[in-house]
Amino acid sequence: MQYFMEPTGVAIIGASQDFKSINGKILKYLLKHNYLGKIYPVNPKYKEIGGITCYPSVDAISEQVDLALIAVAAARVPSILRDCGAKGIKRAVIFSSGFAETGAEGKEIQVETLKIAQEFGMRLIGPNCLGILNVSSGLIASFSASMEMDSIKSGSVALVSQSGAVGFMLFNLLQEAGVGVNFVITTGNEVDATAGEGLAYVVENPNTRVILTYLEGLRDGESFKRTAEKAAESGKPIVALKVGNSASGQKAAATHTAALTGSGAAYNSYFDKMGILQAKDSDDVIDLAQAFLPGKLPQGAKIGIVTMSGGVGILLADRSEEWGLQVPELSEALQEEVRKVIPAFGCAQNPVDVTAQSLNQGEEFKKCLNILLASDELDMLIVAITMATGKMAEKIGLDIAEAALETEKPLVVCWSVGQVAKPGFDVLKNAEVPLYHSPARAAKAMGALYRYANFQRNWKKTSAEEIDLVRQAKIQLALKESSKALTEHATKEILELYGLPVTKEFVAKSAKEAVSIAEKMGYPVVMKIDSPDILHKTEAGGVAVNITSAQEVEATFKEIMEKGLIYNPQAKINGILMQEQVPQGVEVIIGLQRDPVLGTQIMFGLGGIFVEVLKDVVLKPVPLSREDSQEMLKEIKGAALLNGVRGRPAVDKEALVEILLGVSQLAVEAGEDLLSLDINPVTVLPQGKGAKILDGVLVGSGL
Repeated sequence: MQYFMEPTGVAIIGASQDFKSINGKILKYLLKHNYLGKIYPVNPKYKEIGGITCYPSVDAISEQVDLALIAVAAARVPSILRDCGAKGIKRAVIFSSGFAETGAEGKEIQVETLKIAQEFGMRLIGPNCLGILNVSSGLIASFSASMEMDSIKSGSVALVSQSGAVGFMLFNLLQEAGVGVNFVITTGNEVDATAGEGLAYVVENPNTRVILTYLEGLRDGESFKRTAEKAAESGKPIVALKVGNSASGQKAAATHTAALTGSGAAYNSYFDKMGILQAKDSDDVIDLAQAFLPGKLPQGAKIGIVTMSGGVGILLADRSEEWGLQVPELSEALQEEVRKVIPAFGCAQNPVDVTAQSLNQGEEFKKCLNILLASDELDMLIVAITMATGKMAEKIGLDIAEAALETEKPLVVCWSVGQVAKPGFDVLKNAEVPLYHSPARAAKAMGALYRYANFQRNWKKTSAEEIDLVRQAKIQLALKESSKALTEHATKEILELYGLPVTKEFVAKSAKEAVSIAEKMGYPVVMKIDSPDILHKTEAGGVAVNITSAQEVEATFKEIMEKGLIYNPQAKINGILMQEQVPQGVEVIIGLQRDPVLGTQIMFGLGGIFVEVLKDVVLKPVPLSREDSQEMLKEIKGAALLNGVRGRPAVDKEALVEILLGVSQLAVEAGEDLLSLDINPVTVLPQGKGAKILDGVLVGSGL
């Protein structure tokens, strides 16, 4: 990406003297924002444009060109790209639309474009994108109208977007909010270079502090995961606006960029694990960018609130607690200090109500802020201002900005008025103090800082256990050889390789053998049909429980076999699975699902109605650490049932943790050969008595 973002010279193919046209705008913006490299307009119609020599072809340029900017009709792009390749240009940004996003004909042009690029060892961004920015060097390689501003505020926020329109919308909003940007990368159809590569570049760049991204879907999941780990290691927060999570959203994303979106649940799971902050809309993106820009994280959850209105203080307290923050009452000693600098009719508790009168008391307002920020009783501070205008607004802004500059604690401002307070707004923006115009948004931003601080304190890269090569070979062979889902019995044989507690069971080929097994196992027993063609055994009438005698075994054997053939006359039936009957306990479900982009996710939840109706499950990417497994047990809504309720004993949670860790290792060793695993149910017995896997289905990726 370096040659894209730091070129010494750019060629504008089809450059125009009409600065209102797309190719004219690209040249106009490079000139307007003082690009530091050389500019080579290419168009046989002109001798010069804007005082710069214009070349009839790229071949006519005598100097080396690092980057070509192409905004012509899609049909013309392949021949132009070939000319660029022959010239030795190794990078090109293709702005043009009319490629794979439009249908079969456009897809053919896109395929041809990529082949030509590969032939010449050229890398491409686009097509169907709005270009790239490197603000510090003046590389404004875009035709977005947001470049019409007189000057661009540079800063340490980078933006990578698969949508050009969304990317430059966010860029414009960031500039309006006073947030400086160093890089913008929009990738469009991603015929070659991807958003993942763009993210890798900005994360590794030492001048980037905060990364924002709009994603429809990733093509390079493994690369993205490596980048997320680098961001976590370097303490650079990533704010992601991920779309295409709903069915209709996925369809729209495919139409837009022909991208593979992956499952929304998998993205949510991975983002949570890696501390990637998820934005719901553009407001979230801008709010979080402002919050993280100062680079200050809270040491704990205790938030102080300073307000000029008791009502706003209460509102902020409510919203703060909703985001997991604590609004502690201040100690008497701290309250006494605060009382010295606020009006007598103010409130020194938390929220601290300084009243509007404090604004007329010289430096007292700023002293109050400094007292609170200096106290160990608080980890962060929200300052809520109501009505203040003109010089007074400016003075308030200056006081807050000075206090923010002198502290390492996060400080944000909630100023819920219109442009009458613009002088104060401008001061805060220039000082890069986070400014919000509603209590909810201010509290949400503080909540995000707290969550990310917790992530940074606790995060460590999770590594799987050492691979057992013999065991790995067995599971991969079993998954590759099977053209169907493995039977319950075959699945349990695999699970046993990982030390997982499966039920004691044997396959009986005849009623006589079934009786013999049952007698040795001891009654009562469970009997199930064993067939790779009948996965939904209950629906087929293929399950019988609490069988207590030889006569019942013989009759049930015949009945299940008959029902199985009625359910599926073509089914291959291996026999009847004779299984120990496990005492009652709490039923849970554990599963694996391989996401095509982000890899395998492990699922945990309570069984029965909790999973079928309430969807009470949690997902995490593999491999799991022991801490991850323990967290999964706490994160389900029905977690209280595991701890024991209404006289029921607590279950053996340690046994569950061991199962989750074993299933995680199975997923790692199975790799891409595994598509899914469904272990349902697992019966968890009272504490100290373990758990038993009653049923399971393992599916290979070849199906």
